[in-house]
Amino acid sequence: MSFAASDNETASLPPRYFWRRAAAYLIDIIIFQIAFTLLFLALSAVTSWDLTLPLLQRQQCEEATSGPLIAKVEAEWPLQPGDVRSNQLCRISWLGSKGYTVFVSVVASQQGSATVKHAFSVPVDGNGNPVDPNVTVRPTSSVVLLLLPFAFALCSTGTRRTLGKRLTSLRVTTVESSALPFGLAAKREMFKFLPLMLLAVVNLVSLFLLPSYPHPIDQLIQQARDTNLLNSIGFFALTGALAPLLFVFALIWWVFPLIIWRGQTFYDRFCDTMVVKE
Repeated sequence: MSFAASDNETASLPPRYFWRRAAAYLIDIIIFQIAFTLLFLALSAVTSWDLTLPLLQRQQCEEATSGPLIAKVEAEWPLQPGDVRSNQLCRISWLGSKGYTVFVSVVASQQGSATVKHAFSVPVDGNGNPVDPNVTVRPTSSVVLLLLPFAFALCSTGTRRTLGKRLTSLRVTTVESSALPFGLAAKREMFKFLPLMLLAVVNLVSLFLLPSYPHPIDQLIQQARDTNLLNSIGFFALTGALAPLLFVFALIWWVFPLIIWRGQTFYDRFCDTMVVKE
């Protein structure tokens, strides 16, 4: 195919609306984030639940020089030549909550030219004694990521549009220019938010693997010291390694189709939908 023919084929495709899509997405994400934040604050006020989102959290850490866990960590996790240990007490709080305190011990080891860090952390009370680690569990971010596609779908069904698309004069239709039924709108939004939903699933799985107190502190320290993929701390390390891969996948999933334009994004192709300007 000649360059002229290729240019003519590209010119005949529907426009990308790249910046309009980006602006609509940013507006909608901000609106839904505010809505979920207000919902969680309301639920926390009228129930025993203590819900929060990361954007509301505040963390303040200070060096820990004494406490019941420091001696235990040093006994169970002796330093090797070249290792450096730091102990901290981190206070995590958020709007409308007393929050909690976490003891964190990090050992940095030099392996060749690389520095490898292993960390042990456990929530503690005011005296520095370990408490139930489930007080730190806040699955609300993952829940939001799983609910977000359905919230978008409700606002995109039939003749409705999200506020972001309304302000940017965009609308999602089928390839036959018909309105979207809820099922198709939900399918499209789930495919659209696929990278975020995968992240939410990984986070929820890691929460289920969180050890319950009274789990032996000695064992938790040993797991942090001898990290492997067969224990829960090793799984957390694996999920941390997956984050960059999910980021690359998100770029390919969301941005690549708009750069190498073929008229539709991946998720629009799967759902036989398209974005049009009104």
